[in-house]
Amino acid sequence: MARVLVTGAGGPAGRSLVRQLVGRGHDVTAVDARPLPGVLEVPPAADPRLVDALRDLVRTGSIDLLVPTVSEELPVLAAAAAAGRLDPARVLVGTVRAVRLAHDKLLTAVSLHAAGVPVPEFAVPEDFRDAPEARRALGGSIVTKPRVSRGGRGVEVIDEAWTGSWDAVPPGSVVQAFAPGTEYAPVVYRAPGAEEPEVVVVLEKTALAHGRTGNAVGVRRVRADDVADVARRAVAALGLTGPVDMDVRRDVAGRPVVLEVNARFGANSAAVPELVDAALADVGTALAAGPARIPEAVS
Repeated sequence: MARVLVTGAGGPAGRSLVRQLVGRGHDVTAVDARPLPGVLEVPPAADPRLVDALRDLVRTGSIDLLVPTVSEELPVLAAAAAAGRLDPARVLVGTVRAVRLAHDKLLTAVSLHAAGVPVPEFAVPEDFRDAPEARRALGGSIVTKPRVSRGGRGVEVIDEAWTGSWDAVPPGSVVQAFAPGTEYAPVVYRAPGAEEPEVVVVLEKTALAHGRTGNAVGVRRVRADDVADVARRAVAALGLTGPVDMDVRRDVAGRPVVLEVNARFGANSAAVPELVDAALADVGTALAAGPARIPEAVS
C-alpha cells in the first residue's frame, strides 16, 4: 500500500484519480483549495503558502507520492519538486521547462510547430484588425482562448454568424484555426529517462460540454494510429514525463492537430486504467492492497 497525496481532489481529474487509487487499496490523502467534506483544504496555486502546506502534509503523513491534478499548480510544484522542497515524496510532475511549455497554450503551439508536430494555424489577437481579417488569414472559422486556462474556460468559436467585438477579445489570448472534425483526448504516460511512452491510448470524445467546445461528456477507446503518433510526438517535443492528457482534433483535411496539452492526469483517466498502473509501477509503489476510505466529496 502506498501513501498518496492528490491535489484538486474535488475536481473531475482529482475525483477520478482518488477513486482509482482507493480502488487499488492505496492510502489517499485528498486535498483541494476549496472547503469540501472529507477533503483537507490547502491554499490555492497562487498562494505562496501552498508548497509549505503540502510539504507539511508530506512529512506528517509519510507520503510516498504527491500527484497534482490542478493545471495552475503544475509550474509551482514542478519548481518546488526540482528544488527538493517536497522531499521525501516523489512528485508526479514533469520538468520545470516542459511543464511551463505545456502550461502556456501559445508556447505549446510554438514549440510543437517548431518540432514539426501538427497544430492548427495560430496567432494572437493583436495580429489582426478584426474578426473577418483573422478568419481570412487562418482559413475560416477560428477559436479564441486564454493562453492559460483549463476545462474549456474562455474558449469561443468565431464564425460567420459571430456578432461580438474583436476589441473585447481578452489580451493574452491565442487565436487558432477551428478544426471541425472528430475530437480526441489521447492519454500518455512516459517515465523519466524513457525514450518512448509506456502508455499511449486514444480516447474519442463522444460529446462536449458546450457543443463544439468544452470538456468531454463521454469518451470511448478507439484505434486511431495517426492520433496516437501525434500524441507521442507532442510529448517528445515538449520533453514531458509522467501523465499527459491532451486535446487533438481533425482539421478540414482530416489531419489530427494538437489543440492543447495538459501535463497531468485528466478527467478521463479512469477509461485508461493502465495509466495509473504505469505511474505506480514507475515510482515503485505498486504494493499490496490495504484498507482505505473514499472521502465523501470524491465518492
